[in-house]
Amino acid sequence: MNKEYIIKDSVTTLAIAIADHQQTPNEINVDTCLDKVYKVLKPQWMKNQDDILCLFQVCQEISPIDTNLVVKCCKLMSKVLPKLSISEENLLKNTISWTLSCIFHFKSSFQHSTQINEILDFYVCTIQTYRNLNINNNRNITDVMALLLQVLQKIENKSVEPHTNIDILTYIKFLEATVVIIKDYDCINTIGICIIKFIEQSINQKKCMQSYDQEVLKCGLQILSQLIEQSKQWTNDNFNKLLPIVLLYLRYGLIFNQSKFLNDLQPSPIVQWENPSRLDIVPMINMTNKRRQKKKRIIESKNKVPNFVTISIDDEMLMNVRDSDFSEDEPCSSNLIGRITIDIRLLAAQIMKKMFTIVEKKLLLGYLYTIVDGSMNILNCLISEVGNSIREPSSKVRATIITAITSIFNGSKIFFAQAQYREKKGAFTTWSETLADYIITIHNTLLKDFVMETRSVRLVLLHCFSSVISNTPYTRLNKNLLKSVLDAILVYIKCEPCDNYLRIGVFRCLSSVFNSELPQFEKELLLEKKTEIVNLCLYLFKETKSFLESDQDNTQMIVRRQCWQILNSYCNHYYGLIENRMLINIAIEDMKYTKQTLLRKSILSCLKQMSAVSEGDDHKSARLEKWKLIFRKLIPQMFAEKDPQTLPILIESLSTIGSDLFNDLEDELVDLCCDELNMFVTCEDQNIQSAAIATLGTLIKYEKLSKNPMYIRHTIDGLLYVSSINKVNSVQEKLAWTLNCISEVLVENWDLYEIEDEKLLCLAKAALSTLDRKPCRACGTRALGLLLSLIDYTDVTGQQFAPLYEESINILINIANGNDSMKNRWNSCNSLGVLYQTNSIQKLPETLRNNVFNTLSTLIINCCNFKVRHVACSSLMYNHRDLYGNNYSKMWHRLFDAFENAQNLPHICEYKHQQKLINQVCTK
Repeated sequence: MNKEYIIKDSVTTLAIAIADHQQTPNEINVDTCLDKVYKVLKPQWMKNQDDILCLFQVCQEISPIDTNLVVKCCKLMSKVLPKLSISEENLLKNTISWTLSCIFHFKSSFQHSTQINEILDFYVCTIQTYRNLNINNNRNITDVMALLLQVLQKIENKSVEPHTNIDILTYIKFLEATVVIIKDYDCINTIGICIIKFIEQSINQKKCMQSYDQEVLKCGLQILSQLIEQSKQWTNDNFNKLLPIVLLYLRYGLIFNQSKFLNDLQPSPIVQWENPSRLDIVPMINMTNKRRQKKKRIIESKNKVPNFVTISIDDEMLMNVRDSDFSEDEPCSSNLIGRITIDIRLLAAQIMKKMFTIVEKKLLLGYLYTIVDGSMNILNCLISEVGNSIREPSSKVRATIITAITSIFNGSKIFFAQAQYREKKGAFTTWSETLADYIITIHNTLLKDFVMETRSVRLVLLHCFSSVISNTPYTRLNKNLLKSVLDAILVYIKCEPCDNYLRIGVFRCLSSVFNSELPQFEKELLLEKKTEIVNLCLYLFKETKSFLESDQDNTQMIVRRQCWQILNSYCNHYYGLIENRMLINIAIEDMKYTKQTLLRKSILSCLKQMSAVSEGDDHKSARLEKWKLIFRKLIPQMFAEKDPQTLPILIESLSTIGSDLFNDLEDELVDLCCDELNMFVTCEDQNIQSAAIATLGTLIKYEKLSKNPMYIRHTIDGLLYVSSINKVNSVQEKLAWTLNCISEVLVENWDLYEIEDEKLLCLAKAALSTLDRKPCRACGTRALGLLLSLIDYTDVTGQQFAPLYEESINILINIANGNDSMKNRWNSCNSLGVLYQTNSIQKLPETLRNNVFNTLSTLIINCCNFKVRHVACSSLMYNHRDLYGNNYSKMWHRLFDAFENAQNLPHICEYKHQQKLINQVCTK
C-alpha cells in the first residue's frame, strides 16, 4: 500500500476522532489515533506540503485543556516541523500561540513537570524554526504578545508558595524561549521592564534561595541578556537600571549585600566630556630641530601616497581557550545550589560584557565611578583587598569580567585622551585628574591579577592589556605606569621554549606598545631591549622554519607572523632595524612560500615600514642594499605571480624608496620595474591597478623618470585609458593623485615632453571627471588648475578650450564656496588663483574672471576656516598690477575687511592659523 496514503488515512481517522471527542468526550480513542499516526509517520514520506499543513491544523483542533493529548500532539508535530517553509509563517504563528496557551491549563507544574518539558521542547523548536526562516513581521507577534502579557502578569504576581514559584519557573522559561523573535521596541520594553522589576523584587528576598528560586533568577538574567542583544536602543535607555543589577549579582553567593543596590543609578556629576573631534590626542613634546625634521620625514613618507584599497594583515585569534581550560575551584561547586550560583555570576558577567560593548561610549564612561570605584565595583572581583571583598573563585567568571574591561577601553582613546595625572592634588579635583586615577587603578588591578592568574585567564588578560595599551595616553599619566606593564610582559621575551599562545599574546601587547605614543623613559627602555627583541625573533624564525610548508593557521606559523608584525611596529622606534641583513635575507626567503599569504603580507608590510622610517643619510647604504636585493630577487618573482593579495602591498612599498635611492639604482632594474607598473595600470584586478597608479604618481616625480619624455608619454596614455573605462571610486582616487603628480612634472619641464594639444585637453578632462567624487577633489582640483594653465604654451584656440575652461572654473567656484571638506576648498582656491593669472582666461568673457576674483576675495573675509582664507589670500598675490584689472581698488577694500575680521576667532582650533592669515594679509 502507498506510504503517503497510509499517513493520509491515519490523519483523517485522527481528525474524525477529535471531532467526535469535541461532541462526546472520548480521550482514549483520540489517544489511540495519535499513537497510530505517530507510529506510521515518517517525515521523508510526507512530500506534499498540504499534507503537513493538514496535520498541524488537525492537531491544533485539540483543546489546550486536554493536557495529555496536547503532549502527544507536540511530539507528533515536532517530527515534521523542519519541513515547514517561509510561506507557512501564519501557521507557525498559530502554532506558537496554541502551544503557549496550553501551559495556562496545567493546575500544578510540580506534578506535570515531564509533560511541561515535552511541550517546552516543542515550543523551543517552533521558535527556532520561526527565527531560522528570517520572518521579521511584527504583526504576526500580536497574538503571541497578548498571551505573553498573561505570562508577565503571572510573573509579577509571584507568590511565596513553593509550588507557585515552580509555576513561575515554567512561565519564565517559555518567556525566555519567545524573546528571541521579538523585534518591536515597545514589546521589548514591556518585557524588559517587567523582568527588571521581577529581579529587583528577588534582591529583597532572603539570602539563601531554594534551587528553583535560583533557576527562576537565572532564566530572568538570560532574558535580559537576550533583550540586550535584540535592541541597542533599549539597552541605552535602560542602562542605569541594568548596571546595578549586574554589579550586584556579580557577587551572588559570595558577598551579596542588598543594601548596596541602587534602583535608579545616575552618571557621575563630575563627568564633563569635551567634544572628541576637537581633542588633540598627540601631546606636544619639545623636540630638537633634528628630531622634528626626522619625524616630519617619517610622516611625509607615510602620507605621500593616498591610502590604497584597504589591505590589512588578518587578525589571528589571540587565545586558544576552551571552557574546559577554566578551573572551577569554587567551594560547593559540586552541589546543585553551588553550581547555580556560579552560573548566575557568570551570566551577570556576560550581560555586563554585552552592555559595555553595545552602549554608547560616552554613556558608559559616565558611570565609570560606579564600575571602577563604587561600592559594587568590578575590580574587587579580580583581587582581594583586606576586609573589603572576596576574589571571584571561578576563573571563567574572572575571564569574562576581564573581557568586559577590554570593552571599556575599546574605542575610548578619544575620551581617555583627556586624562591628566597630577601627583599633588589641589583643593578641587578636575575630571581629567579623576579619569587619570581611574585608568591607573584599572592598570594596577590588572597587573596584580596577572601575577596570580591561571594560564587560561592570563591569555585573556594579555588580550585586555593589548587594548588597554592602545587606548591609554601614557604621556599624560604617571611616569612608571607603562614601565610596570612592560616589566610584566618583557619577562616572556627570552629565547627559551614557551607556550605559543602566551607568546602570541605578549607579542600583541608589544605591538600595541610600539604603535603608541610613548613617554621618553619607556622609549629608551625599549631601545635598550632591541637586542633581546631582535634575537627572540631570530630564535623563533629558526624554531618555526620547518613549519613553512604547513597550513598557515598552524600555531607555529601564527608565531612567525607575529614576529614580523612586532618588527613592523618596532620600526617606529628603532630606525636602524634595516641594518640587520639577517632579517632581510630571512624575509626574502620566506616570500618564496606562496601558500603562506598572511605571512607574506606581514613581511611586505614590515619591509615597507623599515624603508619609510629610515629615510635620510643615517641608513642610506643599508636601504640601498635592501632595495637592490628586492629589485633583483623579490620583484621579478612577485610580478610573475600577480597575487592579488600580496602584490598591491609590494607595489605600495615602492613609493617609500625615496628619490636619492631610486636614482642610484641601475637603469636595467628601474626600467624592468617601471615597464611592469605601466602594464599593471590596465590590470583587471582593482587592488593591483590602484596600487600601480598611485605608486607611478610618486616615482614619476623622481629625476630618473621625470627626465624621460618617452616614459612620461607612456604613463599619460595609460592614465587616459584608465580614465575612459574605469569609474570605480578607489581607482579614480588614485588616478586624481597621479594626474596631480603628472601635472607638476609637466609644468616644470613642459618643453621637454612635446605633448600633443589634444592629449593635454584630454588630461584636463580626465582631471575634471574626478571631481564628481569628494575623496578625489583635493588632488583633482590641483591637477585641473595646473593642466589648464599649460594651455598658454599651446596652439589651442579659444574656441577649443573655452567650454572646458568655463565648466572647470564654475565647478572650482562651487567647491570653494560649497559645504565641502576644508582641504578640497583650499585646493580649489589654489587652482582658481593659478587660472586667474593665465593668458587664456583673458580670451574669455570678463564676467568669468570677475567671478574668480569675487570668490577668492570674499573667502578672505568670510570663510570660517582660517586656512582656506590664508590660501585664498595667497592665490590673489600677483607681481603685476595689470592682473587685477578693474578689481585693483576693490582688492584694497577686501584686504582691510579681511585684516579686521581676522581678529575675530570663530573657534579655538583656528588659533594656529590666525597669525599665518594676518601675516599673509599684511604681505599681500
